[in-house]
Amino acid sequence: MQTFLAIVAVAVLVWLLPYLWRRWRFRHLRSRPLTAAQKRLLRQALPIYQHLSAGLQSELESNVSLILQDKEFVGCEGLRITEEVRVSIAAFAGLLLLRREHRGYPDLRTVLVYPETYVARETHFEGYVETTHDSAREGEAHYLGPVVISWSDLQHDMRHPENGRNVALHEFAHKLDEEDGVFDGRPVFTGKGEGRNWAAVLSKEYRRLQEVSAGLAHTEEVPTVLDLYGAISPAEFFAVATEAFFVTPHALRRHHADLYGEFQSFYRLDPAELLPESPPVNQ
Repeated sequence: MQTFLAIVAVAVLVWLLPYLWRRWRFRHLRSRPLTAAQKRLLRQALPIYQHLSAGLQSELESNVSLILQDKEFVGCEGLRITEEVRVSIAAFAGLLLLRREHRGYPDLRTVLVYPETYVARETHFEGYVETTHDSAREGEAHYLGPVVISWSDLQHDMRHPENGRNVALHEFAHKLDEEDGVFDGRPVFTGKGEGRNWAAVLSKEYRRLQEVSAGLAHTEEVPTVLDLYGAISPAEFFAVATEAFFVTPHALRRHHADLYGEFQSFYRLDPAELLPESPPVNQ
């Protein structure tokens, strides 16, 4: 009997110790304060930072600290990874985690950063026929793999928020989406009542964007502030809508009120109330 109990105790320890280690490490990394220079870069990258409460600013800084220490940033095609590159990308990744119970993108180890738009090899299968071609990319998120970002495109997005695009928000939204095991445009919901109307609202808005993309509806009749790239799949729609929610929130709320409401509930923030309104998109 004693031998059996000893075996059970060892088995419990073997299961428990890795969990306790991960939990301690997570808290330890988040507790390390940002330097004054890193805080300055964070404020420059995220205009919304100055409009957050002191508590949310502190939480965001902890998220950024975790990402900076836990993820490896690798420069590609000769790009030198500076602190500006690291903090800017970590800022947008950390923003998506505010007010959420999270593990800091646990399946992400590496962020690959290209100096500009890069070319990736794309493979398609139709039955037994395999075709490949080169595709220009601003970024991508690999399933259970790295995030890839074009630094020049992210810089352009930060300088021109009126366009409603942000490649870092887009790719890290995919990483949130994959946490349930699949890229499907339905992320993990943790709050009570979250996601109750998600499928109905997003399906309606996704079909609406597909109609605009296919030319079946005109933007004059069915105005949209969403990038038409979101019409490709529900996963891309979620990522594109995340961009609009944080970058052009007033326009999204005005033209897609129900969609804005669902994202406000999911991300637990109201950017349209926090940020001053910018000029309308395409003006």
